[in-house]
Amino acid sequence: MRRWHKKDINNVVFHRSEPLFTTCSDDCTLQVSYVMVDSKDLNMNPVIVPLEIFRGHTSSNGRGVMDCKFHPRQPWLFTAGADSVIRLYCN
Repeated sequence: MRRWHKKDINNVVFHRSEPLFTTCSDDCTLQVSYVMVDSKDLNMNPVIVPLEIFRGHTSSNGRGVMDCKFHPRQPWLFTAGADSVIRLYCN
């Protein structure tokens, strides 16, 4: 994951029902990725495909996006930043 973010990752969140996860970082980005694991052979490496990079938070004292959560039923993503802003990302 370090190759996608330029600073520390603060949280990794998996979606409850979709094969998605997101990472949030001090580089003020939120990155959503698709993940697939072969249920027949758990020794195989997972397939991870980056889907989207979201921006919108600003840095505060070197900190960026502190937390992120998927909505349980809607295709929405909530973030909380060190800039004291909560954002909603949806399509």
